[in-house]
Amino acid sequence: MPTLDPHSHADLEQGRVKHLDVRLEVDFDRRVLHGEAVLHFEIPGEGPLDLDTRDLDIHAVTDRSGTPLETSLGEPGGYMGTRLTVMRPAGLQALVVRYTTSPDASALQWLEPANTAGGQHPFLFSQCQPIHARSMVPCQDTSRARITYTAEITVPEPLTAVMSAAPGKARPGPRPGTNTFAFSMPQPIPSYLLALAVGDLASRDLGPRSRVYAEPATLEAAAWEFAEVDDMLREAEGLFGTYLWERFDFLVMPPAFPYGGMENPRLTFLTPTLIAGDRSLVRVLAHELAHSWTGNLVTNATMNDFWLNEGFTVWAERRILERLQGREAIALAAAIGRHGLEVDMAEFGEDSPYTRLENDLAGIDPDEVYSLVPYEKGFLFLTLLERTVGREAWDAFLVDYIDQFRFTSITTAEFEAFVEDSFPGLLGRVGAEAWLRGSGVPDNAPVFVSNRLEALWRLADGWKQGERPDPSVASDWSTAEWLVFLQRLPRDLGGDGCAWLDEHFGLNQSGNAEILGEWLVMAATSAYEPAYERIRAFLGSVGRMKFLKPLYAALHRGESTRPMAQELYDAYRDRYHPIARIGLELLLAE
Repeated sequence: MPTLDPHSHADLEQGRVKHLDVRLEVDFDRRVLHGEAVLHFEIPGEGPLDLDTRDLDIHAVTDRSGTPLETSLGEPGGYMGTRLTVMRPAGLQALVVRYTTSPDASALQWLEPANTAGGQHPFLFSQCQPIHARSMVPCQDTSRARITYTAEITVPEPLTAVMSAAPGKARPGPRPGTNTFAFSMPQPIPSYLLALAVGDLASRDLGPRSRVYAEPATLEAAAWEFAEVDDMLREAEGLFGTYLWERFDFLVMPPAFPYGGMENPRLTFLTPTLIAGDRSLVRVLAHELAHSWTGNLVTNATMNDFWLNEGFTVWAERRILERLQGREAIALAAAIGRHGLEVDMAEFGEDSPYTRLENDLAGIDPDEVYSLVPYEKGFLFLTLLERTVGREAWDAFLVDYIDQFRFTSITTAEFEAFVEDSFPGLLGRVGAEAWLRGSGVPDNAPVFVSNRLEALWRLADGWKQGERPDPSVASDWSTAEWLVFLQRLPRDLGGDGCAWLDEHFGLNQSGNAEILGEWLVMAATSAYEPAYERIRAFLGSVGRMKFLKPLYAALHRGESTRPMAQELYDAYRDRYHPIARIGLELLLAE
């Protein structure tokens, strides 16, 4: 029988897992988790139940009393993993799987002490989106199946475990030199929002509902950088309704974390590249906070509908940004986003199906086609709908939408039906079919204008005619202004152009990762040798794919820099997350 999710072996008509109890021990020496998962069913059932696994060593599958259950394992299927089929006797309410993860589990990254901020203790973290939870725990690894969970995680002293759940309660572990941390997540989440991190962690409360965790060496800077999170939380509630997850805690990760952030409820993961020392990059925190409504409360049913998660969240993030920084900030952010969207669409090709919002990704590893399309094209489509019906009507619709679908996972068709019921004929008026199932960006895409944006574009467009930014003025530009200007310049400025920018603005030494990342791509494209050492240091100190992929691509495209790309990847690959390595190896093989 076909499943509803092309990236899961689970057939929810066989039955749904509603709750998960996990008891695991973290073994840093072997780089594995071992223990058991207890899967509780929504309704007691019988007959076959298909679960998702990937590279798990299954020791036993039993009922709660320890009686073995009949099982079979399918053939390993690459990114899909291996189907685990359990035959349930009549009335079975729960089953127990005892297992050990693989040292190469795609959800887990094990860091040596040298690759952490403190340099004294190892670190472990998970990244389960989009379909990696199955390598950490046997489950119905599809967004359609939401679960609550409890967990007991045993770790060696003096390390601390944290999870996407209420703050853990610690007790002495089962053996000397260990501690066990107990967690509970009472709200139902999809499996991709399971999250675990273990390391030398400290924390500081930033408000009554927010706390930052980080390695001790990073905590002070992180607490200062994100001190205004409660203001952001209140603004978001004013837009989208009551925050239903009780706490908005977050963890600043080691450099190897592959994303800007991951919206794990109750414990968002954030890249340390956001710590710029001037609070200029907190936009990413606004994005992850927005996910608390558009993404975690209402989730895409499958990766075919990923735009419902990220497109809505980019739109929501920019509404929060507008409240905090004004309308001009939206125009700058939209210009930066549109630039990234056009870069990604050009890589796919104008007519590629991967530039559609609703996709058919059956047989496709979603990590291999990850891009800004669902983020930025989704944002443009939702902005078009908002502008067509008016902000007041759209804001009321959004509150109704979140209330109607909260704690569920929906498809594009379900979204369309709800819009049509709320605004009859709206989808037809805006040409939604072309937006949702057509390639590229339709001609009626919203346009964002501002005096500041246009002035920056004029200045960049005049570069070839000798126009240069006034150093006394440009030195005070915001991060967004710098990105708009740099992205508008020709990619190959030549040695003289790069030298002028570097001499007047010290871009090679910038401590702002966003500006530095954009500059180094330009320097690599221009074969600007004075930047090579900075490129080496940067690629050895970050794991965020947003920076790795464009910089490695720029090096790989240049005849003189191509050997450097392979050399640096060979030197640093073990510092990068498995998800990042997949994309980089494909890029370097072209």
